Amino acid sequence: MADVYDRWHKSYPKEGDPECAEHKGKVPTKGHGKGKRWQVRYRDPSGEQRSANFHRKVEAEAAANAIEKDLRQGTYVDPDAGKVLLRTYARQWLDAATAGVGTVDAYEGVVRNHIEPHLGSRELRSLNRPSLVQAWVRKLQDAGLEPSTIGWISSILTAILDAAVEDGLLHRNPCKSSSVKLPKEPRKKITPWSLERVHAVIAGLPGRFQCGGKLAFGCGLRQGEVLGVAVEHLDFKQRLVRVNRQIKLVRSTMVFSLPKGERVRTVPMPDELARALKAHMKAYPPREITLPWAKPDGGERTFRLLFTTEQGKAYHRSVLNEGDWKRALASAGVIPPRDKGAPRFAAAPEDGMHALRHTYASVLQMGRIASDASFGSLCERRLAGTRGQWAAGGSRLMMCRHAV
Repeated sequence: MADVYDRWHKSYPKEGDPECAEHKGKVPTKGHGKGKRWQVRYRDPSGEQRSANFHRKVEAEAAANAIEKDLRQGTYVDPDAGKVLLRTYARQWLDAATAGVGTVDAYEGVVRNHIEPHLGSRELRSLNRPSLVQAWVRKLQDAGLEPSTIGWISSILTAILDAAVEDGLLHRNPCKSSSVKLPKEPRKKITPWSLERVHAVIAGLPGRFQCGGKLAFGCGLRQGEVLGVAVEHLDFKQRLVRVNRQIKLVRSTMVFSLPKGERVRTVPMPDELARALKAHMKAYPPREITLPWAKPDGGERTFRLLFTTEQGKAYHRSVLNEGDWKRALASAGVIPPRDKGAPRFAAAPEDGMHALRHTYASVLQMGRIASDASFGSLCERRLAGTRGQWAAGGSRLMMCRHAV
């Protein structure tokens, strides 16, 4: 219940109290004429007495009605709680994040570089205007950031303010207002490689990693998943590859971890790929590799990896991408050869190892098999019926023919 009181006049005057000189029929209080006249009093959900003052009675009555509605519907927000700075709350949100170390590091970079400089000094309660968020989005746009990057940054602010709403510090999330418009990202068409290019690039890889290229194309594995494949992941009897692990970089340190999005899955292994894997393991016996799990200071784990360097170490993603992979692209004519004296090859952002995965998806579509961008649903439908579809659709035969 929220009630409106007149601070300037007594609600229950005593007999003989002098009448107010300004307001007939009223008895003045000691605070008459000082500050705002009308006061709303109520108890918050915790039972604590609260009050708010207003100049006009109509304003006080409107506030009282709104407070009563919020208390009744459970949407009441403590007006003092929202005084915390966004910078302070964002850091608390980061400290409580349960995502992987690398992901939290990425969140922290967004907060530090794009949220704190523009909005960090504002109190949460001041962010109830969507126009502030829209102005922030425009600043990011004017700074030359790509629409996809702005979308990513905005998603972090949205998550932070969602948490503030849940914590009762903010009435609603301004990022979700219909008036907040993010720049539209041009639909990017992914052009898969021709099978001839796939064959040429794989042939250009060093012998000890050619089968890694075949595995990426033949089963649609990501680069980190290929680098983390171990002997126990291969089921030659059932012709399956179990994707349970990847190698990734966390704060410049290589670690073992679950696949991206923790999407552990099993995918069919084409017959020709199975033969190629067996030949690879005979020519380059698996080596035991020990790395931390999930984070640089995580517990060490050891697995017998299929793909290791000549020095018997795990492949480092950056070294592989700038070295053996770029040389294979150059040998296949995808990028020009490195100029004499140049420190590195030409950039090839669209022709990384993920191109093999994109082409894998294209081959599946050619075989009339449903495929989505994450491959999650496809890869989980791995039993005999699905394998029969692969064979019936012909895509498995196509992969067998061109991946090796």
